[in-house]
Amino acid sequence: MAWAVRFEDVSKRYRGGPQYSALRDDLARLARTMVAPRLARTTPDRGRVALDHVSFESLQGEAFALIGPNGAGKTTALKLLTRISYPTGGRVRVRGRVAALIDVGAGIHPELTGRENIWLYGRIMGMPRTEIARRFDAIVDFAELPQALDMPVKMYSSGMQLRLGFAVASHLDPDIFVIDEALAVGDAAFQAKCVDRMMKLVGEGRTLLFVSHNLWAVEAVCRRGLFLLDGKVEAIGDVREVLRSYLDWVDARQLARLDGEALSGPSRTLKIERISFHGAAGVERTAFSTGEEMEIRLRVRAEIPLRRPCFSLGIGHSGTPNMVIAFSMLGDGQIPDLIDGVFEISCHIPRLPLLPRVYQTWCSVVSSNAYRELIDWQPIGGFRVAEGPSWYKGPTVIGTRIDTPVYTDYSWRWRRATPAPLVPQG
Repeated sequence: MAWAVRFEDVSKRYRGGPQYSALRDDLARLARTMVAPRLARTTPDRGRVALDHVSFESLQGEAFALIGPNGAGKTTALKLLTRISYPTGGRVRVRGRVAALIDVGAGIHPELTGRENIWLYGRIMGMPRTEIARRFDAIVDFAELPQALDMPVKMYSSGMQLRLGFAVASHLDPDIFVIDEALAVGDAAFQAKCVDRMMKLVGEGRTLLFVSHNLWAVEAVCRRGLFLLDGKVEAIGDVREVLRSYLDWVDARQLARLDGEALSGPSRTLKIERISFHGAAGVERTAFSTGEEMEIRLRVRAEIPLRRPCFSLGIGHSGTPNMVIAFSMLGDGQIPDLIDGVFEISCHIPRLPLLPRVYQTWCSVVSSNAYRELIDWQPIGGFRVAEGPSWYKGPTVIGTRIDTPVYTDYSWRWRRATPAPLVPQG
């Protein structure tokens, strides 16, 4: 299959300093050259590299995703594709007519009415008036803005501008449809409507380049994708594998943040010096699978002898104090008689009942009979469930992250509740 978009070793650098230099900037630059000409020649060009030798291609009739964190270079790549900007190095090649929605209201003139903008955009796309007139009603119906059609667009809300911009761009027969994060301002119903429209365009043989932080929409619409990080290609290929690489990167950042949290609480009598997570063989790890055996080990130091301290551990979503599962000596009564000096406290979990994501571990310690708190609930570290249960057959990456995190075995049964309808014979 032929390519529709091709990036060939593309780089883009944005210059530092003022975009339009004043006379004082020119004089200062001249003075630096005269005073230290050698230094001026060796000083590297200041600026920010948005894309660094990026190469990929999207095929005709393909839905292709660009994902990555903010500042990764996704929008820059789309601007190069649509000729809003030009590369510093390399080559961007495009086959066919491009329609783009890179920002809310992009390509929409605020002083014109919605009706006038439809005609203007169509003419910019090179379409004859008869073709625009034929598609006009479909655009208005999709945007759901008949009551505001003759109002200036500057009086529209951001959501209304999105409706108009997406409706116009997606109905004027583009060969390549480029859409950035603009859908984020739309309501849930309109977002679903846009996803249906994008899938229909792909079904008609159009090429779609889609940038979004809505990973569910990316997995639903696209079959291949690109993970950009700091302007470089981190992963490219099947969209599920690319999403997995992106989520692995997100998880690693979360784990690094959790590892940096202080373990010592305000207690002067008991301190948590270290937490570690171990698999079945006792090897220390930070990544586990659903249903796998895991042991949490605490290294604690008691400054004075403590009789029957009760330890509790809680596991919750990373970044929130809401725990989804807890293990407490207050409930099971397995309490050490005395802790004095350095001790190791272990909690063994034979089957980890959690689905893939990053989890934060919390700890609380109370004195004998819960008389007083030695350590109030505090986060002490994190671990990651990287792989779901083997039976999981749904969407490989996203589905397990939008469901509830606790896992347990289950199965389905069904039967007909009413008699089967009669099928006419002959």
